[in-house]
Amino acid sequence: MAPSAQMAERPAPEVGSVSSRKLLIHSLASLIDQALLSGLNFALGLVLIRLATKESYGVYSQLYVAGIFASTVIEALITGPLTTIAPGRSPDERARLATLLLRFQWQLSIGLALAFGAGSAFVADLTGIDAHPLLLGIAFAVYLFANAQREYHRSISFIEARPRRVLHTDIAYALAAAIGVGILLLVGYLTVPAIFLVMGLANIVGMWRSTDHGYARQAHEPASFRAAVAEVMQRGRWALPGALVAWATNYSYLYIAAAMLGVAAAADLNASRLLLMPISLSVLAWSRVARPMVSRLSAARDWKHLDHLAWASVAGIEIVTVLYVVVLWLALPWLQAHVLGVKYHGLEPMVLAWGGYFAINAARWIGSSWLTSNDQYRLLLVSGVACLIVMLISASVFIPLYGAWGAILALIIVEVFDLLLIWAVFLPMLRRKNT
Repeated sequence: MAPSAQMAERPAPEVGSVSSRKLLIHSLASLIDQALLSGLNFALGLVLIRLATKESYGVYSQLYVAGIFASTVIEALITGPLTTIAPGRSPDERARLATLLLRFQWQLSIGLALAFGAGSAFVADLTGIDAHPLLLGIAFAVYLFANAQREYHRSISFIEARPRRVLHTDIAYALAAAIGVGILLLVGYLTVPAIFLVMGLANIVGMWRSTDHGYARQAHEPASFRAAVAEVMQRGRWALPGALVAWATNYSYLYIAAAMLGVAAAADLNASRLLLMPISLSVLAWSRVARPMVSRLSAARDWKHLDHLAWASVAGIEIVTVLYVVVLWLALPWLQAHVLGVKYHGLEPMVLAWGGYFAINAARWIGSSWLTSNDQYRLLLVSGVACLIVMLISASVFIPLYGAWGAILALIIVEVFDLLLIWAVFLPMLRRKNT
């Protein structure tokens, strides 16, 4: 593979149609796709919970979250701004912009992969965890780089309103990952480095199967490349600090809990949260489809349809959340006996607490997506900084008092604060400004 225009798909003639039928069809395709990814991550997590030591699962969890950090950087600097900019361009302009930014994507992802791979190897050697430092660093770097390329490919397909192409990409990825993990189980080599290497190779398989090789390559003119990078960086310079602060707010609890309570506590927190992750991925599936539409509605000042879309989205996500939590609660005794095992006994109350967290998080996330689609990265940065301060204060108070429970309580407090800030202050302010 090379950083060429082959990943910039030939665009659909229309992007961001606001018809309810189109939104429903695309949302369903995206939901199926996210259900596939959620099922894969869920199954892998359960395999590790059942067969790996708590230390190994704790290490895997922290590296996986570090991978989310790297993805957050790329999302903030490239794919997030591109999703905001591209829906207003002609098909040819979108294709050219996506092709030019693919080069930037490669440069950034290679740098992040090398830095995080070296960092994970250094930390593994320093802490003496049960993983070979060099193998861990190489495997993690391969995973980060390959995952970044697949995510860029997926983002372009979502921008071009082609969720079925995304589904094809992820089916190939999921099958390759499942086969790879199955081989690891057969040979008895279910180690953290091996898992990340398998996931990295599966990302490559996913891209290879769904790449459009027939699309003509475009020249990377230096002036055009610099202009494209400058256009996304104009937004990215505000989006990146906000995204990193948001990541710290949402995931720092895992590292704080590990530092204060040990790696086993981090494993308990992640195991209980894992059971609720399909909710988060469902919200992500919605946002990938709806964000280009929200950008077009906002540009047209079509507040009536925007309000309808907002409330319908919140209602739909909350209904899904409640139904999922109820089903999960009923299935918990079976999961505890046959999947989680005695190592993770007593997680039921934590699961309910996470259910409350994700219910609030879903409504807040929709508000954040509205701000992103309206190019309001400065407001998101203000929101992120405020939430990080609340998070650090809450975690420092409640984790020592209540242990792992305190970490979830701190996150709930932050989500309630951010929900009120976005829906009661920022969005009404934005509406008044644009009226």
